[in-house]
Amino acid sequence: MLTINIVYCPAVYASHNSLVKQFLEEREQNWPNWNLSNLKFSNIKKDLIYPSWFEGEWIVYSDNIKDNLDESLIYKVNFYKNELGEVLGNRSENSESIGKALFGDRLEKVINDPKSFNEQAIYLRDSEYIESRITERNQIFDNDLFFADEFSIQTVHKPEGSRVNQIEVMSKFYKCKNVDSEFKDIQNQDICGFQYLATYGSKVGQKNIKAISQSKYKLTFKYLGKKH
Repeated sequence: MLTINIVYCPAVYASHNSLVKQFLEEREQNWPNWNLSNLKFSNIKKDLIYPSWFEGEWIVYSDNIKDNLDESLIYKVNFYKNELGEVLGNRSENSESIGKALFGDRLEKVINDPKSFNEQAIYLRDSEYIESRITERNQIFDNDLFFADEFSIQTVHKPEGSRVNQIEVMSKFYKCKNVDSEFKDIQNQDICGFQYLATYGSKVGQKNIKAISQSKYKLTFKYLGKKH
């Protein structure tokens, strides 16, 4: 039985990946007509794991497709290999970098919960802070594609009161297509992709709520090197 299990594990894993990919593709096709629903095959016990071609430090250019008047959001991100050989995002540095791009001088600090990679707090000036907790996550990746979807509950705290919102972020990244196909498999090739953002309001626990706002961003990662 042990031998049979070992032989069939890759097939089971491939089948699971295929189902997740199908679910994500169907959800992407429904954009922007998203309703809040449960993510199939959700697993928040594992952090987001990226393909090997994400390893290193990158500068990211993020453009709002719905509003061409917006300037590109520019920030740096870093991805590293852990002791298991998995490529992970450097949550503390990446969150700080993205936070500075979003909030500028209003940002004071970003704190990631050391006990849970699903929880984070962003502290801003004027006694304002934002708590974020990821509640659902699914993903797939291979040598050509990283595809993930995450739901989170976000609470904005201000002196005058607090506001709860439910957020969905879908990320789809792939190696940028090179004009010269001879070099399509070069290392550290630029990464291209999209992020879809939807907000669902404060009715936590209620499903099939229509998104109250949606945004779509085009992202390009330019390789800077490995961080030492």
